[in-house]
Amino acid sequence: MFRHPARTLPIALAAALLSPSAALAQATPESSRAATELVELLTPQAQAKANLDRQLAEMRQGAGIRAAFGNNPRFRMEAAKNQPAFNASLARMGAMQADALGPILADMQTASRQLTIETYAKTYSADELRQILAFFRSPAGAKWVRQQPQVTMEVNRALQQRFAQRLESAQKAVQPRVEAELAKLFPPEPSR
Repeated sequence: MFRHPARTLPIALAAALLSPSAALAQATPESSRAATELVELLTPQAQAKANLDRQLAEMRQGAGIRAAFGNNPRFRMEAAKNQPAFNASLARMGAMQADALGPILADMQTASRQLTIETYAKTYSADELRQILAFFRSPAGAKWVRQQPQVTMEVNRALQQRFAQRLESAQKAVQPRVEAELAKLFPPEPSR
């Protein structure tokens, strides 16, 4: 939910490590220190906080609500009627959403960071973590860290170009059936 595209490797590693099949050893103070150093190198805490702050600012403007309902024809029709009022309403709803979710997302971010550190420390020895750190501090590793956001964006852009038309066509094809189901859930109120 609050992932930064440049940090897919640490998240993927953490996900794999957290799977039930992963045999975890006991963390040592040395492996915990090295794991903390690795997490800070790959995802500096200040950067993670800035990313979360940016997400919450976008949420406050109604970006999440707009994304969730943006393909709904009725939503688009209402938006077109009075764009300034519609945007103001989305911002009010987005602010409510950010106020409610912000503290939880901040707690999740802290917990995610701590769990990642703990899992790295249990999975890798201090020596293995030092070797991983050495790679990420090497010229090739430093380049990987710097370039990964651009690589991820390029892959996402290529996927968007390749699949956008198909996704849009599929959404349009299913939209009448979805609207029919929604009408069953929310039938029109009887006229008085």
